[in-house]
Amino acid sequence: MKLKLVTVAITILFAQSALSQKNKQKPVPVEIKTAVDLKSMDKTIEPGVDFFRYANGNWLKENPVPASESRWGNFNLVNERNNTVLRKILEENAKLKDLPASSIESKLSIFYKLYIDTLKREKDGFTPASQLLEEVKKTESKKDLLPLIASLHRKGIRTLFNFGVAQDLKNSRVYIPYFSQGGLGLPDRDFYFKMDNKSIQIKKEYSQYISNLFELFGFNTKDSEINSSIVLQIENDLAQSSMNRVERRDPDKQYNKFRFDDFAENKMKNFNLNDYIAATNILRFDSVIVSQPEFYNQLNSIIDKYSIEDLKTYINWTVMNATAAFLSPSIEQAHFHFYSTILNGVKEQKPLWKRAIAACNNDLGEILGQQFVNKAFSHNAKIKVNEMVEIISQSFASRVNQLDWMSPETKQNAMGKLNTITRKFGFPDLWKNFVKLEIKSDSYLQNHLRSNEFDYNEMIEKMGKSVDKNEWHMLPQTVNAYYNPVNNEIVFPAAILQAPFFDENADAAANYGAIGAVIGHEITHGFDDQGSKYDANGNLNSWWNAQDRNMFTMHTKKLGAQYGRYKVGDSLYINGQLTMGENIADLGGLNIAYDAFQIYLIQNPSDNIVKDGFTPNQRFFIAFAQIWKNNIRTEAMRQLVLTDTHSPGEYRVNGVLPNMPAFYDAFNVKENQAMFKNENERVYIW
Repeated sequence: MKLKLVTVAITILFAQSALSQKNKQKPVPVEIKTAVDLKSMDKTIEPGVDFFRYANGNWLKENPVPASESRWGNFNLVNERNNTVLRKILEENAKLKDLPASSIESKLSIFYKLYIDTLKREKDGFTPASQLLEEVKKTESKKDLLPLIASLHRKGIRTLFNFGVAQDLKNSRVYIPYFSQGGLGLPDRDFYFKMDNKSIQIKKEYSQYISNLFELFGFNTKDSEINSSIVLQIENDLAQSSMNRVERRDPDKQYNKFRFDDFAENKMKNFNLNDYIAATNILRFDSVIVSQPEFYNQLNSIIDKYSIEDLKTYINWTVMNATAAFLSPSIEQAHFHFYSTILNGVKEQKPLWKRAIAACNNDLGEILGQQFVNKAFSHNAKIKVNEMVEIISQSFASRVNQLDWMSPETKQNAMGKLNTITRKFGFPDLWKNFVKLEIKSDSYLQNHLRSNEFDYNEMIEKMGKSVDKNEWHMLPQTVNAYYNPVNNEIVFPAAILQAPFFDENADAAANYGAIGAVIGHEITHGFDDQGSKYDANGNLNSWWNAQDRNMFTMHTKKLGAQYGRYKVGDSLYINGQLTMGENIADLGGLNIAYDAFQIYLIQNPSDNIVKDGFTPNQRFFIAFAQIWKNNIRTEAMRQLVLTDTHSPGEYRVNGVLPNMPAFYDAFNVKENQAMFKNENERVYIW
């Protein structure tokens, strides 16, 4: 369903609608080459000067970002290819008749047809959200706020704070409730306090968006302007004590365990949290994790500071903002204008059929995924990639044993963690049961809320149960992969086990440079600056001795400083602390994949040949660089640098390669070239 770790927007169309003529776009050509595409290269650029553009320069010139996108690259291209599969699946389901209501085909059919029925959505206006607004209106006192908030949280509407159930970071065998910060409409707490011209303009646009949305939901203009001011005041107060993104990367800072009664009585005196917990229907528990205690001190003050009417105004806003994208096209457009155009520079909405796929992925993702893998998954790819993982794991083990800064004791612990990493490929062995999920013919929004409530109930019901180590946190149709520290597992959905990331017909150099680097990346996440704090059992528990940890930190600080010098805009630099974990994984992952490829060449000497004028090692690096080819809008780049833990694609290439001696050897990089770093400047970690 709505799997939160990493999601890729994918979407779809079936019938004519009121917006079909306005929403037509020229189809984007989807041509996906193997991981080494000679036509993408710009050989007028020296590899040692700018390898990203050497490998991708012609492609970058010929593939501007489409009007409906904020960026454009390989991940988008694979999504486009998957879209054709998903569209066909949804259209075929929509044509089926007399389906049992409990069947996944029926749920997909009803949900999809309601989404594309824009005439109905336009006619309904904001009516499908009226019941939620009425709940807010009926709230008469601050005492009634928590049951209201619990009801909204159950439906997936995040207001004031966040609550959930997840594995205990220090005892990953059990589930525990978490309270964390929330309640902001802007992407990050720093957006409320930055005073540069762009930030001031965004806040002005946000204020206007709030006011516009109140009007679209029936409030008069004067009240809407006043309401906008109240919302911004409350959000500004919430942001004041919110952790920034760098702090939130640190699990130690966020692991604050309280007895629930102590937390409720001492931190939240102005809130009767027992009323909230009673409304969740969760099993009785003794302890909670409060990810950001200072935030809850501030929240407690906010409840005292503002009147019930002001708090209701803010909660009304969170309801409207959370539902806007699921209502009439005119309301949906207002939401799109701020979050996509203003924040990310996207010129126009995706066509209806793509938005429909995204909607189905968001709310019925695993149901749709079941049908996707039947049409688009290669079991042979799973076998071959797993064989690569074996060699890559050997490579990592060898590199660990050769580290000159790590003691034998810590090396042994690192090997223990490496050898217990669980691998998941393609899709879950056992699909979830969706019989209890009701999808009705009333409205798209109501189905979205029912899907949210289904997920919420499933989460709450985990309390008291054994942890399900078979659970996935990414859809099979998502072009991505992840490492999960609390389960010590790497997960590769079906969608990334295809060209150009992995091609059964490509040479080993291409596959090791592409999917091999991704595999190495995910394994290295278990040993990055934060993943390395978890032991082999997935517990937040140090397995390092103090001297080794200090040496590791010294290396990572050097890498952070290196990335912090990369300028990506007029006054914009990569945040080396925010991107630290991903940069470590990029660097470690490519080193590990390269060494694994050398093992492969020793085992398969007949593949050690020049092809298309390039040696195997050169093709390995070109394949890696071409995976990250992408164009990105200025607004999206700013958003990425301020909020994303990943470096921009260019620096996932040009930031890594200068630290690798093998790259210098492969392309004869010279001292006077931009990619060159002196040996004492290079970073070696894993």
